[in-house]
Amino acid sequence: MGLLIGMPVEGLAKKQKKSSQILQRIYDYQKANNSDIDSLEDRVYAKFRFNVEKRNIFLQFIPSMYPIAKDPREYIRESYTKVLFQDSHNYDIENQVVSSTIRRNRRAMSPLLDYMTPNIYDVALYEGHMLSPFNHHNKRYYRFTDKRLNDSTSWLEFKPKFYNTQLLNGYALVETATGRIIMTMLNGEYDMISFRTNIEQGNEGGRSLMPKRISTVGTFRFMGNRISTVFDADYDIDSTLPEDSDSLPCREVMEQIRPMPLSIKDQEIYAAYDAQQKADSLKNDTTPQKKGFWKKFLFDTIGDNLITPIEAESHDASISLSPIINPLYLSYSDSRGWRYKMKLRTRYAFNKYRYITLNPTFGYNFKQQQFYFTAPLRVTYNPKRNGYAELVWGNGQPISNASVKDMLSEIHQDTIDFDKTDIDKFKDNYLQVFNNIMLFDWLDIETGIVYHHRRAIEKALLREYDMPVTYRSFAPVLGLKFLPWLNRGPLIAIDYERAIKGVLGSNLAYERWELDAQWKKKIPGLRVLNLRAGCGFYTATEKYFVDYENFRDENLPEGWDDDWSGDFQLLSGREYNRSSYYIRGNISYESPMLFATWIPYLGKFIEKERFYLSGVQLERSRFYSEIGYGFTNRYISVGAFASFRNTRFDRFGVEVDIELFKRW
Repeated sequence: MGLLIGMPVEGLAKKQKKSSQILQRIYDYQKANNSDIDSLEDRVYAKFRFNVEKRNIFLQFIPSMYPIAKDPREYIRESYTKVLFQDSHNYDIENQVVSSTIRRNRRAMSPLLDYMTPNIYDVALYEGHMLSPFNHHNKRYYRFTDKRLNDSTSWLEFKPKFYNTQLLNGYALVETATGRIIMTMLNGEYDMISFRTNIEQGNEGGRSLMPKRISTVGTFRFMGNRISTVFDADYDIDSTLPEDSDSLPCREVMEQIRPMPLSIKDQEIYAAYDAQQKADSLKNDTTPQKKGFWKKFLFDTIGDNLITPIEAESHDASISLSPIINPLYLSYSDSRGWRYKMKLRTRYAFNKYRYITLNPTFGYNFKQQQFYFTAPLRVTYNPKRNGYAELVWGNGQPISNASVKDMLSEIHQDTIDFDKTDIDKFKDNYLQVFNNIMLFDWLDIETGIVYHHRRAIEKALLREYDMPVTYRSFAPVLGLKFLPWLNRGPLIAIDYERAIKGVLGSNLAYERWELDAQWKKKIPGLRVLNLRAGCGFYTATEKYFVDYENFRDENLPEGWDDDWSGDFQLLSGREYNRSSYYIRGNISYESPMLFATWIPYLGKFIEKERFYLSGVQLERSRFYSEIGYGFTNRYISVGAFASFRNTRFDRFGVEVDIELFKRW
């Protein structure tokens, strides 16, 4: 009995030891050649072919899919791009030529762009997703087996220990002596696309850590829609743009630089497209212009721009607007209700070192029936020293004026219950103008002014009791940001603001100090530890409006990646504006796979999990704390939170953010 049990265990141990040796050589090879990637430049040819096998009305509501939601069913898109690698994690992609049968040269299935730059040696294969089996931090998620093919090469197979959309299965051909990966095949599912990718790596130095050729077959399925795609990319090609490329049609330019001939199927798609273009041209010549105009205008122009992100780019400028109508931009929380948000991003470069950006965000809160916006206009004049001047216009969260209610309650406490009114609520419009410059690598200094114009929501009720309905404040501000450990420690910020009466109609005087420290500690294996601590206080006696910079109720939260870790999800909005001081702390820990991913059937849908612990001490209040757990996947992010006053349970709530197609 003991022999029967021991034999397979011993065999498995030998196989595991053997796999460990080849894996260690892979790890060592990446470490030895990683620095050679810096400043490498690639010329990349990529070809996408789409076949819309099944489609219905829902396809046109998926971002970037509207252009292929109608006939024909087959499309091709070719591109010639320049990729500059700053290092193995950071690179810039510049499109130089695009030839496409997709309307207006639009992109379709946007996540396919990530397939252009896989890094098989990194923790994440594609931009924070898909745990690579060839990185030593991910070894615990995979099972490996290998065998020697000949004196020079080995065959390495891998599969996940449990099914999850962050993991892959496949094999690799490895140079036995060095650990260099010659080629690999990966099977997986990334952002709604099931794929099978074959990657041929470069031959030596930094090039050997980067793809030489990629071939991917993928399938997208959603609500009865099915689209198959074939994607090929060639790196470091010898072809360069012809001198007269600006004057030639894109198709002709592509014919000269394409590293391989088109397949028969590719030629058929182009031929069908050319025939349709010719037929449409003849039809327009013989059909009155007004006929069919409204149909084209409604479905092609308005429909395309309402549902699809609007993007345009030139050498000097770029613009990007999120879809105007898109239910995927909705989010919900118990305290804030339903919210909808849009973003506009614009950039114009004067030269390599100076550029201007306008990045407004708009949103609507259905519970408050309030429209919000913030519009930062920034001129960057010295990017190396983080030098920029910025003007920000926006309307903030409705803010409470605690002194109003206290005064009226004291005088009229027997005549009206002010707790059932919004008599202390004011709308806030503000304008900020400031300049930032990095004096040293560890110190930024920010100086400027901020102007607030606050108007009462219950104007008639305040006038009835002879109370002011508008308040204005003008305040110089000073901010210092310290990074004493550079990127290996927390960012420490000190903010000071002092209001001056009489300037631009200002009728408020106050003084505010805040200290804030944040540290986003990245731990190998896509794990993140978020730490935040801070305090703030008002030193002047006129505390009409307590409005902190680092402790506030955000009206346009950014969701899982930005705000959930450093905020209080269940704290009432009024409490942010009642205390003349606060002392707060927030901790969260994030990992792609904690305990829920191991649950059968459920775990395969969970991509990341996070634990939260937060606390704050306020004036005239018991210690407030929150604990929470959250997870995110391709469909949705959910956080469940419980709050406490000292040790007594206060309330329970959830935070929900739609993630479906957010990366599209």
